[in-house]
Amino acid sequence: MSKIVNRRRNWWLILLGTLGLVGLVTLALRPDRIAVEIAKVQTGRLEVFVNDDGITRVKERYTLIAPVSGKMVRLQVHPGDRVEAGSKPIVILDPTDSELLDPRTKLQSQERVKSAQASILRADELKSVALETLKLAEHDFQRASELIESNSVSQSEFDNIEHRYRIAKAELRAADFMRSVAQHELGVAQAVLQASDADRGEPMRLGSPVQGVILKVMREDAGFVAAGTPILEIGDPRDMEVQIDVLSTAAVSIKPGAKAEIRGWGGSKPLSGRVRIVEPSAFLKISALGVEERRVNVLIDLDEPWQERQDLGDGFRVDANILVDKTKPDVLIVPTSALESSNGKWYVYRVEKTFWQGHCVRRIEVETGLSNRINTEIISGLDLHDQIVLYPPETIQDGRWVTW
Repeated sequence: MSKIVNRRRNWWLILLGTLGLVGLVTLALRPDRIAVEIAKVQTGRLEVFVNDDGITRVKERYTLIAPVSGKMVRLQVHPGDRVEAGSKPIVILDPTDSELLDPRTKLQSQERVKSAQASILRADELKSVALETLKLAEHDFQRASELIESNSVSQSEFDNIEHRYRIAKAELRAADFMRSVAQHELGVAQAVLQASDADRGEPMRLGSPVQGVILKVMREDAGFVAAGTPILEIGDPRDMEVQIDVLSTAAVSIKPGAKAEIRGWGGSKPLSGRVRIVEPSAFLKISALGVEERRVNVLIDLDEPWQERQDLGDGFRVDANILVDKTKPDVLIVPTSALESSNGKWYVYRVEKTFWQGHCVRRIEVETGLSNRINTEIISGLDLHDQIVLYPPETIQDGRWVTW
């Protein structure tokens, strides 16, 4: 009986020793594992932006110039001072006798009077058109605002209607500004003409043609100024826009009405806006690295009221993110860093768990959709919650064992 027990014990010892030896051999022959980073396939909405920097600028500005040569009194206004249209004189100019007696000056003044009168008529016509356009755009916008709540119109249609409404309001403001400027030019031309007809005219007193603030003073000191000399610049900072210059290759994807987010302007939160126009002509710009680039100006209207951005001035630097495309809210998304390109196709390394030796990777071809710097849409090739390798190292291959 004891012999049988000893035999069984020896048999179990041999079996355990054999299994241990097999385990050691298997462990010794196990291939090296590559350390990788992994992520899971997620769902969500992917948005594609064009990112670039630019500056703010007052939409409508007026440069007050000396209409004739003469001696200017020292200015009493400074940048930041508010002015009203037709208010007290800003610039006092005493024309020289030779300038007033010059027949050419009188002829030029007569032509300027005619030109200003024509500009007023033109501005009145534009304002009439702008008012009718605004009425229609406002009616469409109010109707669309009611329909969007019941999903009777798509979001893209509503965005287009809202964009037309914004443009109509801007065109009306531009027509008002044009008329104010034309009326001012008419008054200046008539004053010069009257002074040239008199033996000795009174000093010319030039006020502001528009409501706003003094943006810039180009000539402050008293002294002689020649006709056409810029003296100061006036504009209304409440009517501000953002000018972003982007690469011409990116400009083709930006459409009027596209949403934009303005950052880096110094405020506690970003500002929202919409693209009003993509200028049709590009210009040459030398980058910081000395590379010649073709760039295009994109003009953005701000949504926030002036009270929320009143510290934002003219010519301030800003950063802008302009939305150019987006997916549905439930598409498959992977980090862009997981993709590998080869022969015009895209691949990812999917992590698969094996029974014996842990995790290995399979090189999977995928079909991609929209992409930005962070994430990429996956149309086919992967499933939700699949694990994939981020930043695939050069040593990784199909079937390699990995760890993390």
